[in-house]
Amino acid sequence: MENISDLDTLLLDQQLQESLLFADPGFPVKYYVDDLNHWADHQVPLHWHMGYEFFSAIQQDVEVQVGYDHLVLRKGESILVGGGQLHSYRMTAPGRPCLCPNIVFTDEVLAPMTSVIFRKYFGLILNDTTLPYIVFSSEKEWQKNLSARLFHVYAILSAGENADGTGFERCIVQPVREECPEIKVHQELVQIFQTLYCRRDELHHTKSGSRDRQIQIRIQKMLRYIQDHFTENISLEQLAASAGISRSEAGRCFKKYYSQPPMSYVTLYRLKYAQELLAKSSMTVNEVAGHCGFRDSSYLVKVFRKHLGQTPSEYRNMFLNRSFE
Repeated sequence: MENISDLDTLLLDQQLQESLLFADPGFPVKYYVDDLNHWADHQVPLHWHMGYEFFSAIQQDVEVQVGYDHLVLRKGESILVGGGQLHSYRMTAPGRPCLCPNIVFTDEVLAPMTSVIFRKYFGLILNDTTLPYIVFSSEKEWQKNLSARLFHVYAILSAGENADGTGFERCIVQPVREECPEIKVHQELVQIFQTLYCRRDELHHTKSGSRDRQIQIRIQKMLRYIQDHFTENISLEQLAASAGISRSEAGRCFKKYYSQPPMSYVTLYRLKYAQELLAKSSMTVNEVAGHCGFRDSSYLVKVFRKHLGQTPSEYRNMFLNRSFE
C-alpha cells in the first residue's frame, strides 16, 4: 500500500477534476482501464476535464451521458468525448465483468495548437461545439477501422509507463511493444483524426443553446467546489453560492444533468475518495471516514453497504487478496 503522501496522484483526482496529470507532459496521453463494477452504483459519476477522452465498451453495453444526451455504447463500440464536456458511464449488467479501456489526451499529442495542421484540420473536429461526442459504431466499416486503430493505441500504452498501474490493462488488452511507442501512438491518433476530418459530413452533430451552456458552467462550478471542500461540512447554500445561484436553482441544475439532489453527488464523491484511501493507504476505517468528510465510521459503513454492497473492510480485503494473486 502507498503512504498518505502518495495520494496526490490518485486516479480519482485525475478523473473527476479539471486538471490532468501526465507522467510526461511532453507526451500528454494517459491510458486507464475503468472497472465499472468497483464504482458506487456501478457508475463513473459526472465529471469533466479539459483533455479529450476515448472510451470503449468491451465486455457489455455501457450507458453513456454526455451533457444532456443519454446513449448506449454497444459492446465493441467506442466514443470520443470532447474537452470540457460533462460525462458519465454506467454498466448495464451489474455482476458481470465490465472493464473499459480509455485514454485521456490533449491537443499537443496531435500537433501544436498554433500550427496550420491543427487549425486547418484537427481543430475543426476537436473544437466543434456541435460535436460534443463522436461514437465509433460497429455497423460502419470505416468506424470499425478507427476502433481497430484505437485499440492498437491501447495495446501500445498498456505495455509502457502510460498505463494506470492497476494491472487490469493486461487482462483486457494484449500489450504490444513497439520500438518507438510514442511515434506509433501519434501516428495512429493522427490517422484517426484525419479520417474524422475527411468524414466530418457523416458525423452526428447536435445543437446546444446558450441556456444549456450556462447550466453546464454552473454544474462545473459546483462540482469544483465539491472537489475542493469534500473533506469539510458542505451545505446546499454553500454549494449554490459557489455558482452564484439559489438553492432551488442548484437543485434544478443537478436534476437536469444528474437526476439526483446535489448532496447525493457530494456523498458519492466522498465515497469514491474513501475507496481510493482504503485501497492505497494504511489508514484505518475511522481515519478514512474523517479524511473524506463522513461524520463517523458508522455512517461510512452504511454508505458503503448501500452503494457497493459491502463494508469498507471487505472492500480493502478484496484489494489485499488481489495483490497476493
